Amino acid sequence: MAKNDSTKNKAELYREERKQRIAKANKKNARSIEKSKTVGNIVKKVVAVVVVAAIVCGGLYYVVRQTGLVERFATAVKVNDARISVSEFNYYYSGIYSQMNSYAQMYAQYGYSGFDYDTSLAPDEQKTTDADGNEITYAESFRQSAIKRAQYIEAYSKLAEKEGFKLGDDEKAEIDEAIENYKKSASESGYSLNAYLKANFGAGLNEKKFREQLEKEEIASHYSTHKQEEFAAAVPDDEVKKEYEANKKDYDYIDVRYYTFSAETLTAEKDESDDALAKRQDAANKEIYADAKSVFDKANDIDAFEAALADYEAAKAAEKADDTKEADKAEDAEAAETEEKEEEKEYSTESLHTSYSALSSSLNDKAADWAYEAGRKAGDKKLFEDEKNAYIVFVTKPAYTSNSVDVRQLLVKYNAADENNVTDAEKKAAREQAEAYLEEWKSGDATEDSFSALATDHTEDTASAESGGLYAGVRLSDSYVPEFLDWCFDPSRKEGDVGIIETTYGYHIMYFSKNNADDLDWQNKIRTEKGEAAFTEFDEALVADDGENTVKVSEFWTKYVAKEFSKRIKRNIAYSSK
Repeated sequence: MAKNDSTKNKAELYREERKQRIAKANKKNARSIEKSKTVGNIVKKVVAVVVVAAIVCGGLYYVVRQTGLVERFATAVKVNDARISVSEFNYYYSGIYSQMNSYAQMYAQYGYSGFDYDTSLAPDEQKTTDADGNEITYAESFRQSAIKRAQYIEAYSKLAEKEGFKLGDDEKAEIDEAIENYKKSASESGYSLNAYLKANFGAGLNEKKFREQLEKEEIASHYSTHKQEEFAAAVPDDEVKKEYEANKKDYDYIDVRYYTFSAETLTAEKDESDDALAKRQDAANKEIYADAKSVFDKANDIDAFEAALADYEAAKAAEKADDTKEADKAEDAEAAETEEKEEEKEYSTESLHTSYSALSSSLNDKAADWAYEAGRKAGDKKLFEDEKNAYIVFVTKPAYTSNSVDVRQLLVKYNAADENNVTDAEKKAAREQAEAYLEEWKSGDATEDSFSALATDHTEDTASAESGGLYAGVRLSDSYVPEFLDWCFDPSRKEGDVGIIETTYGYHIMYFSKNNADDLDWQNKIRTEKGEAAFTEFDEALVADDGENTVKVSEFWTKYVAKEFSKRIKRNIAYSSK
């Protein structure tokens, strides 16, 4: 350190030292300020980067959610090694919901009861029970069903691919048509197809994935049907014959007429004891049995049976006449009886080509057993009694078998303004149109091919239009309207026959194509039943817990789908209620 200049007094020396200290301090402060500025700049840069990153991440999240990348790549279910994405599971879940919704709407439309799903609520807002009787929400029920559906489709499509099973041109055309229908619906709703698919099935499903999904389902469905037919065809002939011989009544048909006499179920009068009520009920039952025996004794044939029933019904009507108006009501009953006889009213129930199980259900096991006994013949009759009823059964055609037939039809509907009240004019117009078509056919080649062409061009039956009105393999046991079956199985029917019949649908121009005499109903039924049993065993093994198509479920993603789906339904319900 330099020595102090001795020529300067103390005051001057102090001022110089003070200046040096201040200069030194200022220099130090300047360095601190520069350092602070640098740190501030760094902090600003870091904050800017964080803000930009947040914006980018937010944008990416938005993009991911809108494009369905997560749904497409996240796994909801694995069937063995096959991955079912969240978007695919969403598709299965939506399908289960749509099916349930359709059933509920159909039940409501036709006034059926016993269906407890409420379409005005979301799946997570209502309860049902699982196979073990546990209470769960419908959202959970749909989730479980969607998992099973995914397993089924994956298992069967994999087997189909392994065996080289391919879709035919018709199946591919059906898929094309389905996609075109979706495009049309999307356009009518102001959506692109992809946006429409997202609205209906959630994010992640575009046209390409939708087509792949439809193809996979179609292959699985057709392969499943193919396997059922394969199992049925594999049932040995001798096994089929053995089953029929042992249980003919389970496979034959029978034609009968019957009438049921039912005693009124009485209720206790004031202060009446149980024993007294039982005696009155027993007396009422005996009276019914006596009435049935009286009719039975008069019924030597069907005509006599109907006449005896007419007298019995008239007597019942007269008995119900009120004391104060007995004469008038008796007179009305007599007039009604006369009118009914003139109209040849049938009082007994005619049951044609009925099965043993159906007859047993309508009457009882004893009556059905008797009707199907070997050696039974037309005209046989029998009176049966149980605790409260009596039955008279007349056999009009003893047990017999049948075979399938092929027919064509051209349907002309009534096209009525009110389907429940078709006017005579509307019927007349439909009948005249049907007759005109038939005359057109007769004036031409009048062959099956020309009938097929005519049906394709003019039938109003959409189910058979493309096949020229063809219904192949029609059987007596099928659920067609009675008039249709009666025409098809008229004993005098032969190939090339034509005719017009009227049903609740309108007028049908009929063409009898073929009598498949070798395609017996009992053989078909036995093969079908045994084939189904074998297929069921195969199907259960295919999706067994310890089989090759085991399922691993992501509880998170499958429940996420169920939760988001219910949210979407709630929004839709709220929107539609505005």
